[in-house]
Amino acid sequence: MINIAVVINTSQFTGGAFHASCSALKILSKKNNRYKFLYYTLNKSNTSFANEKINIVKFGMREKLIFKLRKNLRINRILTKFKILEPFDSKFEKDGVDLVYFSNPSSICLYLERLNYVLPIWDTCHRDHPEFPEVRNGFEFEAREDFLKKALPKATAVIAESEWGRDNLIRRYGLDKERVYCSRMPASINILEADTEENFCPFKNANIPHQKPFIFYPAQFWPHKNHRLIIEALDYLKKKFKISIYAVFCGSDCGNLDLTLKYAAKKNVSGLVKYLGYIPDNQMHLYYKNSLALVMPSYFGPTNMPPMEAFAIGTPVIVSDLPGFKEQIGNAALQIEPTDFKGLASILKHLHENPTFRDEIVMKGKKRFESFPDDERLKILDQIFEKFAYKISLWKKNF
Repeated sequence: MINIAVVINTSQFTGGAFHASCSALKILSKKNNRYKFLYYTLNKSNTSFANEKINIVKFGMREKLIFKLRKNLRINRILTKFKILEPFDSKFEKDGVDLVYFSNPSSICLYLERLNYVLPIWDTCHRDHPEFPEVRNGFEFEAREDFLKKALPKATAVIAESEWGRDNLIRRYGLDKERVYCSRMPASINILEADTEENFCPFKNANIPHQKPFIFYPAQFWPHKNHRLIIEALDYLKKKFKISIYAVFCGSDCGNLDLTLKYAAKKNVSGLVKYLGYIPDNQMHLYYKNSLALVMPSYFGPTNMPPMEAFAIGTPVIVSDLPGFKEQIGNAALQIEPTDFKGLASILKHLHENPTFRDEIVMKGKKRFESFPDDERLKILDQIFEKFAYKISLWKKNF
């Protein structure tokens, strides 16, 4: 049996990263007794995470200083000989950890000196769309490149969420294809399994007239999320067809909220745009269920968690028509160019006026969701863990 440290370095306010980590833990909980999982977090708010016991690991300036000292080979030999100023690994090694599995991309892996690690990489969108300020300003592009170039070659395994993403990692960073795996993105287990808040009415909470159509977009306010397209589509529907469709936005402000709301005011559709901030998991399900559609015109992908959640709950999905996106959605979603507000308006009008068509899209979505079983992701992890277990048996006692 090998002991695997599962590192969770997110909080519930980080959006998709948090939900992805929860889903990863849920999948790991289905493993058999060949592996023992120990859970760690650097975030003190995660004292209980997905009903698992979490060990809080301290990581700060002291650990970074020790890392810098140990990078000097002469100093490293001395420190190792006398077992002083041990590396960051020692926080896991004292618990008998053999392998570290990160539930989300984390630069903490760079501070591991001895322990091997498995690292998921959700996207390389800074290379797909380097124009956006969130992946360019403040040398963010360089920081991402530096992290990937240092972390990926040393990883025991790298896990991408699509074949398109896997191919990009291999091509862009010169990785051995045998070490890069593809494991499909799951839906958020927190949202799908949350107990619905009793007597909660999404229409009332969002100040939308009862049973009036609304679209849903759970996304942080980054420029690449492209909220603007939705506002333009609402404006077009209102002026061209006298159709009022509301939009419910939720998610933290990452710099683009004010611009988005001001643009809605400029287009005279402020009354149709409802920003709700953070929505708890036990309410999120009802916003999906009661919406006309999930609309996600994001430039970043090709995999995103909301489409999978919408598929599972029974909500039509509209996403961007960009390279790689088709791999996640198949024929179960509708696609639009991320600049085509008239195309989006046309789809929304059709969904609103044709319930039968909407039902057909919902059924396709449910079938698509069922085609991504947890067993498929477990097989990938089995391959990674089994290969590592044999190798470590060649140098570690008691194997």
